[in-house]
Amino acid sequence: MKNSIELKILILLIAMTLSGTINGQTIINTENMMSKIDGDWSFSASLEGDFNFGNIELIQFGTATQLAKRIDRHLIRGLFNYEYISEGDNTLSSDFTGQIRYNYQLNKNSMFAFIQAQNIKSLRMNHRYLGGGGYRQNLITKDKNYWDLSAGAFFEDEFYDRDQPTELQVYNWRYSLSSFSKIHFSEHVFLNTSIYYQINTKRGADYRLFFEPRLYYQLNKIDLYIDMTYRHHSTPYIDILPTDTQVVFGIEFSL
Repeated sequence: MKNSIELKILILLIAMTLSGTINGQTIINTENMMSKIDGDWSFSASLEGDFNFGNIELIQFGTATQLAKRIDRHLIRGLFNYEYISEGDNTLSSDFTGQIRYNYQLNKNSMFAFIQAQNIKSLRMNHRYLGGGGYRQNLITKDKNYWDLSAGAFFEDEFYDRDQPTELQVYNWRYSLSSFSKIHFSEHVFLNTSIYYQINTKRGADYRLFFEPRLYYQLNKIDLYIDMTYRHHSTPYIDILPTDTQVVFGIEFSL
């Protein structure tokens, strides 16, 4: 019975390779980019894609990589994420996210600091620079399952519509509250769920919400996954929709 359930989930993941994708708001889930660190050094990468030719000409691919180094209680990670989407001759997305992150381990908890840079073409965002930190608390750990909460603050610099009449630069401080969990259904099948809530420190009506469950089927050094993402910005700074959703099938591998 257990093998039958796992087989059905694997078939579902493969069947979802044709996915609906809408580029989202500015929150990027670096939690899913950060693989488990088993030794002093770690490298991991993921790749996803969708290619259509003929009546529909659509190209989409994305990649995420991580390099990490652990020294006693100190952990330094470098993350890079890139996404490209084109329809015919029109480039809809050519976006990157880079982050350097430092964690200081306190048993199962940690303090962290980070700097991040990104651009999002579909949102007409030329750059978004972040710097901040916080504290992450483990609430539940049982076997391979866990639930963590995180709280912190960061500064953001966003720049939209360069060299256009609508050119806009925005500076904000935001509080950040996050939840991260992992639930194993079997030896090979597990669910990662990340929730981010980011609120402007001066304007409570300006907040961003991010929800992303990701279902994995784990093989030897290769994981298949299906990912659903919901993003919402209560007060977009330019004339774009406040809410986006995304469904993606992908593959991760590690060395």
